[in-house]
Amino acid sequence: MKPTVRVSIGGLAFNLEEGAYRILDNYLASLKKHFQGNSESDEIIGDIEIRLSELLQMRIKGNDSAVSETDAQEIINIMGNPKDFDDNQDTFAEESASQKENFEYSQRNEPQDSYKKKLFRDQDNKILGGVFSGLGHYFSIDPTILRIGTVGLLLLLNILSVRGAGTVVLAYIILWVVMPAAKSFSQKLAMTGADPSIVNIEDRSQSASLKRKSSASGCLGVFINVIAIFIIVITIILITTGIISLIWLYFDTEFISFPNYLLLLGFNTVNFKIAIVFAALLPLFGLLCLMVKIIRRTPFTMQTLVSFSVGLIFWFGAIFYLGNYGFKFAKNHRDMALVTETISIDSIKSDTLRIKLLGDTNSVYTQPNNEGMLYKGDKMKYRQIQILPEIKVKEDSTLNNFKIEVRKKAHADELYKAEEKAKNMHLNYIQTGSLINIDPEWYDMDNPWDLQTYEITITTPLNKKVIIEKPLKENYRIDMEFSINNKTFRRYDYNSRRHYYFD
Repeated sequence: MKPTVRVSIGGLAFNLEEGAYRILDNYLASLKKHFQGNSESDEIIGDIEIRLSELLQMRIKGNDSAVSETDAQEIINIMGNPKDFDDNQDTFAEESASQKENFEYSQRNEPQDSYKKKLFRDQDNKILGGVFSGLGHYFSIDPTILRIGTVGLLLLLNILSVRGAGTVVLAYIILWVVMPAAKSFSQKLAMTGADPSIVNIEDRSQSASLKRKSSASGCLGVFINVIAIFIIVITIILITTGIISLIWLYFDTEFISFPNYLLLLGFNTVNFKIAIVFAALLPLFGLLCLMVKIIRRTPFTMQTLVSFSVGLIFWFGAIFYLGNYGFKFAKNHRDMALVTETISIDSIKSDTLRIKLLGDTNSVYTQPNNEGMLYKGDKMKYRQIQILPEIKVKEDSTLNNFKIEVRKKAHADELYKAEEKAKNMHLNYIQTGSLINIDPEWYDMDNPWDLQTYEITITTPLNKKVIIEKPLKENYRIDMEFSINNKTFRRYDYNSRRHYYFD
């Protein structure tokens, strides 16, 4: 039975055997003596204690385990003795014979290049199998980035309807089986790959200190900080504004109702919306992270490069996706054709012709700031959009009955295709006596709008009139044609404004 001592090393508490305590206490005393002339001695000793505590955590098993003399000697062997690089240090020359024997034993059994990286699963920082933690150690990447990237990849594959999600999961399971778990002390040390020697800690501490001194001094450093802070403030404002604007556009039904336009054109998909978010916000987040790194003077590591590369790939993907949509849409609608068709209606004996929209208009809503567009359906997945035809009314003294003409406009990638589309377009209507019910087509995600439009021209005989009922009446212009001294005039009434002009 050996007595133990509980001490704090690097901010963590450990149980040490008395022999191990004496070894580590002498070791730290020798280090303090060695670095006492260094202006950064406190910082270097602090870094050494932190690394020492990390090695102790790897070495012991369980919170109640005690650090033995052998454990202490092996850790000292890995980190290095002051006498290895300073001939004036002789503290460790007085080690006991048993300590020397343990030290030699550790040299024989612990590989000297144990800090060289090897691929292991990290079971101490795992969520499932520790695969991403092990990969993070090996490639010097934060495992959180790997996890987020994998989840994002799964979502992206699902959005694009690519059958690759199962492959990603299968690859993780295979890595779980193939990659060994880091269980022993040497395996954990090989997994982290960091050189734990004192010389490395001293060099790293001094270079970091010099970097801080260099960055903190001089007008150039202050100027860079001011510019970076200014950019950060502007970027945060832009990010906040962008997020609020996107959320507002998504839920707005009173001012623009942007989702209705996306649905009308067939763009109201999850991947299209995600692409808009990525294209708008990813550059701002990247700029923000870059300015923060400049202010903190943190180095650009492989993890930084991978993070920015992943963000850049997602941004380019979003831009390409949106650009491809826009290019295809513009290409498919670059030519336009007009075709006029006369609607054959029965003779109307009444002096009044009524034009009405077919269906129950009580359940139909007008698109905000666009009275020529109606929609119905409370939920987006059931929503339908309707484009109202433009209506014009004019008088002709030579007619005895009403005449209705429909001008059809269509778009396509070639002129002849647009002409064919315009000829095949058909405006549905039902005539009941002097009432004509117009039934324009309803559009949804399965049947998007192809930019086809209708313009109805109603020519009336003298002393006859046309009544256009809501919502048609509120939207469009009413023209009347008359002659004075063999000159033709037209008058139109639009929202209670009158205007006369020569034809």
